[in-house]
Amino acid sequence: MGEPAWSRTRRGDDERFAGAVDSGIGAAEFGTELAVVAALRRLGRSVPVEPDTRERIAQRITDTRPRRRPLPVLTTAAVALAALACLALLLAKDALPGEPLYHLKRAQEAATLGLTFDAEDDAARRLSYASRRLDEITTLGRHGVRDTDTYRLALADFTEHATEGASELTALATRTDGRGLTVLAAWAQRESAGLAAAEAALPTTVSTDVTTLLDRIERRSAALAERMECYEITSVHSDDLGALPAAGGCAPSPAKDHAGKPRPPAPSERAARPEPRNGHEPPSADEPTAFVEHPHAAEADTRTPLRPADVAAAPVVSHVPSPDRPRLPTPEPEDPALVSIAPILPGLPAVTVG
Repeated sequence: MGEPAWSRTRRGDDERFAGAVDSGIGAAEFGTELAVVAALRRLGRSVPVEPDTRERIAQRITDTRPRRRPLPVLTTAAVALAALACLALLLAKDALPGEPLYHLKRAQEAATLGLTFDAEDDAARRLSYASRRLDEITTLGRHGVRDTDTYRLALADFTEHATEGASELTALATRTDGRGLTVLAAWAQRESAGLAAAEAALPTTVSTDVTTLLDRIERRSAALAERMECYEITSVHSDDLGALPAAGGCAPSPAKDHAGKPRPPAPSERAARPEPRNGHEPPSADEPTAFVEHPHAAEADTRTPLRPADVAAAPVVSHVPSPDRPRLPTPEPEDPALVSIAPILPGLPAVTVG
């Protein structure tokens, strides 16, 4: 990197001043400065200075001379490099396979995926990058490129991102409410429609590979969505798109809400229930009965099992204190007489002793 103009100007002034001091050339330009130098020389000759002291002063002057530091140069270089990298990333955003900046574009995507730690976000990013590869493939087709080697890198990236994103999204959807399967199927349908518009301009092998993979993703999403109400949704086997749908009949699974409580039965489940007998609805499998029928009891027993809602809790009677009212004073009992003698003659009072 070149020297700044102000530094070159200052160095030129210093060189002319040094020449004027040594040879007297340019005395008119540095008249005042040369007079100061002559006075310092006369003062130096009048004061005796030892050689050691003279060398020490000269060394100190040399050490205090400003030196050029590399920090500003390194800082400028780092800023220029960062600006160049940002410009390259912006230009690589629209790069196509075969162009120099296309590898930088793929490296940026790989770094973004490496910093994504949520499985759902990773699946969404991979499907977005797969859509980007399809856009690049259709752009090459519009430009009239027929060489399959040019499409090879974009097709490989599309296959990797589409399969990884579909596998992650189906795994998440089958463990939750299944809405991710609808999103995945809609994505496959949308990309298939966009590819069909540019299929004529693409090589046959490229369009066939892309169409086959998108059709597999759509059919896999539909098959898993049909088994979301079954007890077994996926099987133990899997392929590049993730778990395969379970085979066999669809045994209904006990529907649970997010709080772990049974949800109301679906219309299909209500239609499958037997008709009520004797005016009472048969108990469901989730409702415990209040008695267990003996295995040898007659099957004609018409007792209706009790439900938890039919058993009312015994009323709790709390003691209510009566209000405080004033009471009448109780008379003191009189002491009984010790000896009582009946009257001897009629008309005489009784005799009491004590």
